[in-house]
Formats: sequence, structure tokens, C-alpha cells
Amino acid sequence: MNHAALKPNERELIKLIRFFSKRGAQLGVSGELSAQHAQLSEACQNLEKQLYHHAENRTAIQGKRAQLEKIIEDKAQCPKCQKADLLKKNGVASNAQGWKSNTYRCRRCNTTFTWNRPNNPWDMVAFLESYIAELEQSLLTELPEGMRPHIEAAIPQLQDSLFRLRPVLLQSDEEVEALRQKEEEMDRLIHQFKNYLLIEKIKHF
Repeated sequence: MNHAALKPNERELIKLIRFFSKRGAQLGVSGELSAQHAQLSEACQNLEKQLYHHAENRTAIQGKRAQLEKIIEDKAQCPKCQKADLLKKNGVASNAQGWKSNTYRCRRCNTTFTWNRPNNPWDMVAFLESYIAELEQSLLTELPEGMRPHIEAAIPQLQDSLFRLRPVLLQSDEEVEALRQKEEEMDRLIHQFKNYLLIEKIKHF
């Protein structure tokens, strides 16, 4: 079981649980284990399993979320020299729509700029929706020769990207929200059980 995956309040409760489990085992050996102590020992063991299971689930969801946050890879180029080899990422900026994008400094030109694409999949969905709408609108206007077939080919590809991205993000958002609710529930349980065990410790030991 991964102790490092536990939060501080979970670790504190595990210490108390271990104390009571050890005490229950000692009482069992000496034949002094009462029904109340036996029940308490069992409740402690069950809660310990529950805490570790929750911590493992939290780690898995957070890991998936972190991976998802990194799926957007910038293919940034300096707007001045059009090259990418000497770019250094130096921050994040938000545009008027609230979309977050990476900012870079080109060490060749000493130019700082914000890339024109979002740096995360959630903002990328909104960006693609907006971009597709612009392309569709442009088809209703006069276009330079040869441009129309390129736009008509690009729109379905972009729509396919959206179609594949949306359900993945929705599932992740639902998992994170369910985890948030479970965290609140577990925090309440931990607080209550910890206080109960501390009182029992004072009463009996």
C-alpha cells in the first residue's frame, strides 16, 4: 500500500487506527478483548482499507488528468524569424476569450510572443468550435482561387478532432467532480472518526 499517496489528515488517522489495531491484538492475546474493542478493531481495519482504496483512486484520476492536460503540443514558431529551434517557453497568457496559451521568447531574435493556439484541450475545444465557424462563414464569401477546396477538406478533419476530444474531456470532468465530492465525504468521515478515536484513547488508555 502506497503511504505516500495519503494526505496528511489520512496519515494521522492511519496512525490512530494502527494504535487501536495493535492494542486490539494485544488484548486478544491476553484474553481481555471485549466485544466493544473487537468491534472497534474491525471498524478500524475496514476504514484503513477504505482510506488506501480512496488514495489509490485519487492518484489514478489525478494522473489521468495530468496526462490529459499535456496532450496539446505547441508547434510554435517565432513570428519574426519563422523558426522554432531557439524558442524558450516563459509563461502562460490568457486572451480576451479566457483561453490560456503559452508565451515564448526567441533567443535568436530576442522576441517575446504568445502562441496563437490554446495550451490545453478544454480551451482547444472552444478554439476549434470558433475556428470551424469562421471557416464555414468564409465559404459563403468570395475566396482566392484554390482556397475553397483546402477549407472544405479542413472542416471535416477539425470536426473529427472535436468529436474525439469532447467525450474524453467530459469523462475526465465527471471523474474529477465525483472525486471532489468523495474527497469532501471522506474528509468529514476522517474528522469524525479521528475525534472519536482520540476520545476513546483518552478514556481507555
